Amino acid sequence: MISSPERAAPVPTHPFLNVLTDRELTSLLALAKRCTFPKGARILRSGEPSDGLYLVIAGRVRLVHHDQEGRALIAETFGPGELFGEMGLMDGSACPANVVAAEPCEALFVHRDAALECLDRSAAATTSLLKTSLERLSRAHRQMANLALTKVYTRVAQVLVTQGHEAEGEWHVDVGSEQIAAMVGASREMVSRVLRCMIDKRVVRRVKRKLIVTDRAALGTGGG
Repeated sequence: MISSPERAAPVPTHPFLNVLTDRELTSLLALAKRCTFPKGARILRSGEPSDGLYLVIAGRVRLVHHDQEGRALIAETFGPGELFGEMGLMDGSACPANVVAAEPCEALFVHRDAALECLDRSAAATTSLLKTSLERLSRAHRQMANLALTKVYTRVAQVLVTQGHEAEGEWHVDVGSEQIAAMVGASREMVSRVLRCMIDKRVVRRVKRKLIVTDRAALGTGGG
């Protein structure tokens, strides 16, 4: 964990903070610490207890499951204004996955003791954090169903259309083959074959190492 510079981005809002009274919020922020992490830093480790709550201020972090053979599955990505570290906060249980900085990022860190004291004092904050956890559990169930019931082509197409941005009238994908494989739960070789199929269908093209979707409508209908 690395302390952030004095000139930093403002702390974004989050329902957990919004429900606190001015006094409760001031008290919590006085105990919080702003931290920066370089790309690739492992912020939380699978199997180790959570040390507190983190609120992403800038950048993105990923919740990643790894197996003994080094394969990875990206379960979720958190951006500015999103919390992580809440699992295990109450009982000190181990983190279910690694949380890794996807890019240089900054976060507001609240130590576990301070977070628990805040929850003890504020029923509204407890309810807000519980709601966040339940929403994530629901997304996890949907992801499991998606991995089990949809074809790799469809899962890759979903990633391409959600993990990108518009630039000069084209859709530029923000993730590469390795990250796509981790997000869809397939081997990199399988993803490469799917991408080759998409390129052959002329719904995707590759410029150097960058993927560009040329026809998003057709992309979603080509997964025979």
